[in-house]
Amino acid sequence: MGEAGQNRPHRSKIMPDPIKNGSNRDVKGQFVDGNTASKGKGRPKGTGSIPDILKKIGEEDGTVDGKSKLDVIMYKVYQFAVEGKPWAVQFIADRTEGKAKEFREVTHNNQAIKVLTID
Repeated sequence: MGEAGQNRPHRSKIMPDPIKNGSNRDVKGQFVDGNTASKGKGRPKGTGSIPDILKKIGEEDGTVDGKSKLDVIMYKVYQFAVEGKPWAVQFIADRTEGKAKEFREVTHNNQAIKVLTID
């Protein structure tokens, strides 16, 4: 097959080069007022986010006995936990008991902190 990436098109053929920081941005790199570079891009108004869509689907009927799809899934997860699947046990524990807090010990040697600036 040859060297790695030999058969792939060059990056510039896949995606154009990033736009340089020009007059449409301020010193922090944020778009200035009146910028038109991002007009009309992004998610259209009125469309739901992925979590919203998943919640809506989860509320739909999932079985003939009237349980929601989300109920059916949760019963299945519980069944997996009873069968000894560690991920299912962890999933249930995290949502019923709460996730354990993670503690980190930070030590220092009383030296001054270096501040780096990137131009």
